[in-house]
Amino acid sequence: MGPGRPRLVVLLGAAALALAPAALAPTALAPAALASPVDTGVPAVVVGHSGIGLELTQIGPAALVPGSQLVVRVQVVNTSASPLVGARARLFVNSPVLADRKAVDAWAAGQGVQGGDRFAGVDGAEQPLGQTLAPGEGMEVTFTVDADQLALGPDFGVRGVTVDVLDSSLQRLTALRTFVVWAPPGSVPTPAAFTVVAPVTAGPPDVDTGQLPEARVEEQRDRLTRVLQAMSLPGTTPVVDPALLGPFAVPTQQSTTPPSSGSTSSPSGTPSGTPGTGSSSSPTDSTTTPPPASTPAQSASPNFSASGTTAPSASSAPSDGEGTGDVPELREGTEGEESPEVQAWLTALAARTSGASVVLPRGDTDVVAAAAAQTDDLVGLAVAQSSEELDGDDDGTLLWPVDPGSAPAASLVVQSAATTRATGDPAQVPAVLVSSSLVPGAATASGWSPATAVLTATAPDGNPVSATGVLVDTTDSARVAAATDEADDDGSNGSNGAGGTNGNGQAETSARLLADTAVAAAGGGGVVLALPRDWSPSPTAVAAVLGPAGSAPWVRSTSLPDLLAAPGSGQFTVTDAGDGSADPSSAGAPLDAAGLRTAMDAVSAASTMATLVPTEQRQQLLAPVQSSATAAASVGWRADPGAWRSALDALAERTEWLRSGIEIVPTPLTAVSENVSLPVIVRNNLPVAVTVRVELSSTNLRLVPGPPVEKLIAPGSQESVPLPVRASASGDTLVTVYLTDAQGTRVGKPAPVRVMVRADWEGRGVAIAAGVVGLVLVGGLARTVVRVKRRPAPPVVRSAEEADTTRTAARRPEETPRG
Repeated sequence: MGPGRPRLVVLLGAAALALAPAALAPTALAPAALASPVDTGVPAVVVGHSGIGLELTQIGPAALVPGSQLVVRVQVVNTSASPLVGARARLFVNSPVLADRKAVDAWAAGQGVQGGDRFAGVDGAEQPLGQTLAPGEGMEVTFTVDADQLALGPDFGVRGVTVDVLDSSLQRLTALRTFVVWAPPGSVPTPAAFTVVAPVTAGPPDVDTGQLPEARVEEQRDRLTRVLQAMSLPGTTPVVDPALLGPFAVPTQQSTTPPSSGSTSSPSGTPSGTPGTGSSSSPTDSTTTPPPASTPAQSASPNFSASGTTAPSASSAPSDGEGTGDVPELREGTEGEESPEVQAWLTALAARTSGASVVLPRGDTDVVAAAAAQTDDLVGLAVAQSSEELDGDDDGTLLWPVDPGSAPAASLVVQSAATTRATGDPAQVPAVLVSSSLVPGAATASGWSPATAVLTATAPDGNPVSATGVLVDTTDSARVAAATDEADDDGSNGSNGAGGTNGNGQAETSARLLADTAVAAAGGGGVVLALPRDWSPSPTAVAAVLGPAGSAPWVRSTSLPDLLAAPGSGQFTVTDAGDGSADPSSAGAPLDAAGLRTAMDAVSAASTMATLVPTEQRQQLLAPVQSSATAAASVGWRADPGAWRSALDALAERTEWLRSGIEIVPTPLTAVSENVSLPVIVRNNLPVAVTVRVELSSTNLRLVPGPPVEKLIAPGSQESVPLPVRASASGDTLVTVYLTDAQGTRVGKPAPVRVMVRADWEGRGVAIAAGVVGLVLVGGLARTVVRVKRRPAPPVVRSAEEADTTRTAARRPEETPRG
């Protein structure tokens, strides 16, 4: 090659780049997990204006060092209608360092660097094709050059690489740009943290049972297995939805539906103390009257199931996004009930999460929607459920929005801090995954942010709150997701035959990832990639893309638990720059606030009733409702809002039934004395015993209520509770009966009761009784006197001396003559 040849090549190459910018324009890619298109760099196949395409199939080594060889392999394809004759391919390696992210992006976009492309000018840098390429045909070209001949200098960093194709007249037909990292000994910077995370989810749990349907887990088992295999590389971490740990909901032939309290038939017989029984209004002994077979207490299942509504299956999702409504009814499954295949997968999942792990809130909560609805306690409840299922002190939780690039960062930080109300552990504050672009000031001069940082926001009360932020690069995440998806992996490195492409090539994505991590390391940053929820990876493709970067000397492959265990690099204040909206064509719109509040109402109702239950039995009442509520907040429901609304309607019915689980049976009462106890009937429809306080509230002074009375009521029974009152005047009085817990918090619905007050009946009755007794006594005495007067005198009996009439009676000395 003559001395003027390289300069001519440079001039022709620069002219071709100027004339054909479209050939080197970046390709837009929008994976399902990201709402907006992102620049993914050089496409897998770059097709020039002439119809000649280039695809990178190999570039290495990952770290080019003195004494090594640079190997670049490309596929040349002819997509034009004319044969390609006498063409040749050339390799360019530029010595200027691409020192920051802007320079790397500019090179990938086809923009030149100062001095333009520098042809290697060494052995192996130019390869004639050696054959004619007919339309639709392709061939592979390999460049192998000694690194020492490239004269790249002593500085570590990214170098731009160009491969082009010239025709027989030396016109550039197409050009492909990529990267190589030059790493002379002693120049490699401190390794940058490199972490890749992938969510392991299977859609929303069934709201009725709070469990994932086993059928859907079975449908997605192959994809989930490949996700676990792909996440076995160093620095990769699967972030699991704990609902996937089982057990799973299974189909049932019938669903138990508790009727509302209004449809409950009254117990047979009238309780003591009610009108019509002939009983007096005096206090009666407590009685337990079992309810009939149709009462809610006997028809309710332990989880208070009100509907067989299930989560939508992946195979039956409707095209209009409104739900099918055609899903089988499910019941709660038990551990060990799964199929052998699912059990084997569960064993593998348990082994993968046996050590320190980071998980999603149970059910994979829609954290963006929860932040907008201000239902932070619902997120906190899901976080607490995750901690309980894993039962590990070294496990953490990650709040993962569907689209980290548009998530409201400040709201998520506030939400993370608020979860401590539910968990009760200030040390277990969930980390927040957000795009690094949403953290002002986090990016260094190189354009890369640290992998983690302390994010600070202002809570609604004006106080500052903070949480650990995992700063994700959404652009590289989308690039890796596209290059490793199984649908794009046909064994040809992303190429589809001679000229088509199914996405970014694996070799090109790997080279770009090596360049980005090198720039991040040189600038003191880190690289975190977050893959989408519906990621269906090819483990082979993942190894090809992530393997070189994970083993590079400027990279420190770090698992997410280890990344979160290290202190964050700096502290930054965030605001809600993102609006949280999502592309309806991918993940769907966030769950609406009214629906999430319906789920929160169910938890509130259960929590209120739980205060009446003995401590050791409260979870029996709370756990099923809480599981249903967090299931209703799953981000997976975005894909089927119609089924979600149906599930919420059933949950609302359960909430109303729960609120009426303790009820007052309204019956008219009568108070016939100044101090009396009124018998009030209280019914317990719940399957657990409750201790309730019953109290009266009167609208006037005719009836003055006494202190409340506490009563233990067995499950499925009713009790007559005597309430002391003082009647001060007669007349009908309307009183209200309330039920409260031990602290005085009212539960259930108050019941108005009409009381007939006859305060003077007792005094009148005593007076009448006394008068009657007096009359009887006087009458008896008078009758006795009359009878005595009418009785004849008894005959006089004389002695024999007095009876002798012929004898003159002798007088006694003391007798007078008249004696």
